[in-house]
Amino acid sequence: MNTKGFLNFIPFLKNASLIWKILIVILLVIFTVPLAVSAVPILKYVIMIIIAFVVYGMVAPAFGNSILTFIVLGVMLYFIFKYFYIATGAFLLYFFLIYGFTSVLIWGTARFGR
Repeated sequence: MNTKGFLNFIPFLKNASLIWKILIVILLVIFTVPLAVSAVPILKYVIMIIIAFVVYGMVAPAFGNSILTFIVLGVMLYFIFKYFYIATGAFLLYFFLIYGFTSVLIWGTARFGR
């Protein structure tokens, strides 16, 4: 039995394409946030602080150094704190899109240098 490869130890994923395997990994990463927060409750506040800094880093260049920056930041942080699990899921999807983990969805599973 050849179980080498990316997620080939799962029987129904043995012949699946790389795109489906990456989507499953992304969903597993997103769904581990509630498990980690339930195991370590202080992690919720650490994640909130990280997301708050990232949101400020996106809002500040867009609106400059004005009161509008803090109003938009406050509204966004309110919804992040109120809907924590939805916000962390959206943040992780944003992270995956920005850092190219989902570029496989755009370019497919083409192999270079065959």
